[in-house]
Amino acid sequence: MRGETRGSEKPCLAGSGHELDRGADPGWARALSGLTAELRSRGLDVGIDGRTGVVEATVEGASRRTQRAVLRPHRGRLWWWLRWEEAAGAGRAMRHAPLTPATRTGDAARRIAGVMGPSRTRLH
Repeated sequence: MRGETRGSEKPCLAGSGHELDRGADPGWARALSGLTAELRSRGLDVGIDGRTGVVEATVEGASRRTQRAVLRPHRGRLWWWLRWEEAAGAGRAMRHAPLTPATRTGDAARRIAGVMGPSRTRLH
């Protein structure tokens, strides 16, 4: 299953999680632990779900903000995807955008911290 595009030519997710795709994968575990460590080093609170490949970065302040990244295939490789909430509609659909290859955890963390707001995180 490939996760490149649907009919609209926009990137899309393929699969619904590591646990559903296959057994344990060292690359999966390295990507999760690497991104978690990088985000924590930038001052973010981090939660992970290793079964589904979700990392949640949270900052506290005047308002709590959370950004999710998920591991999914893209262009034949494992990538980090940013998960965005749509503002419209009561159901609030979730959209995903490819972020970086899973091995580039530093780049993924920098971009996630940027989305969270530079004034709320420690810069590297």
